[in-house]
Amino acid sequence: MLGFAGILAIACTALQALAASSKVSQDAVHEQLIDLAARNAGIVPLDADLFEKITSKNREWSVSLQFTALSPTMKCVPCREFAPNFAAVAKSWSTVASEHRDQHFFATLDFADAVEVFRRLQLVSAPVLYYYPPSKGSRRPANGKIDPQPYEFAGFGFEAEALADELSRFTPTKVPYKPPFNWGLVTTGVSGLAAFLLSLKYLLPILASRWVWAGLITVASVIFTAGIMFVRIRSAPWVGGNKKGTSWIAGGYQNQYGMEVQVIGGVYGTLAFAYCALIFLVPRINSPFKQRLAVYIWCTVILLLFSVLLSLFGVKNQAYPFRLLL
Repeated sequence: MLGFAGILAIACTALQALAASSKVSQDAVHEQLIDLAARNAGIVPLDADLFEKITSKNREWSVSLQFTALSPTMKCVPCREFAPNFAAVAKSWSTVASEHRDQHFFATLDFADAVEVFRRLQLVSAPVLYYYPPSKGSRRPANGKIDPQPYEFAGFGFEAEALADELSRFTPTKVPYKPPFNWGLVTTGVSGLAAFLLSLKYLLPILASRWVWAGLITVASVIFTAGIMFVRIRSAPWVGGNKKGTSWIAGGYQNQYGMEVQVIGGVYGTLAFAYCALIFLVPRINSPFKQRLAVYIWCTVILLLFSVLLSLFGVKNQAYPFRLLL
């Protein structure tokens, strides 16, 4: 009959054997994850069983885990947009030294491969990305919180560079992601430069014309004096409201609506054209009668438009003292 010491020894032996068995099991899982990552460009493809292993409570590694739905039947456009960026970041992680690389894994779990996992985690949309910190070891969080942390797509977006920067806060070393060289931009630039050089002989007469520049400056002056920058900077609404209903004229000189800018711009533009007509077009009319008639017409247009402007100023500020015809 065994004494107390014998029973205690047997219990200790059993616990040591269990701990050793657990350690061997965890080492086997770790080696499996390393092998899968090496064979899949840095990404560990998961199913329901491997998901349980990689997120086990005894893990000494951390995981960036993508929950996705890439099956054509799911028609998940965001999933297809994010997956290449996640793969690019994972591939860059596969280039770091093994002492760091083997302590953090990039994994992906597709809805088609583990429906029950999605249901248990109550995931009703995709893609979703979680960071699972180590549950033990030197990299275990100091605060003891080992719950998975979500990646906020609303704040960081789908871009690979932002993803790498954010995940670098948790990985053993910085994720060495570098954006690929933008050959499309180079091709576009070279093609645009070639097209510009080829068309230069046709563009030079236009660019050297004083009338072209005069027209551009006139149009720019009309647009900016109408208040378009004021409205854009303040994000002013198209129209507003008052006690009488909807109004397109904002009260006071420090306010302006979008529709008001359009009307004022139209008045200024017509005034500019009227002056240009008096200066450049009317003198070219050969008939004295027609020339005189054109002068009367354009002067009347100018007078009426200035009357409209003064009337609008009066609407914006009831204390405005000046009137012309209206």
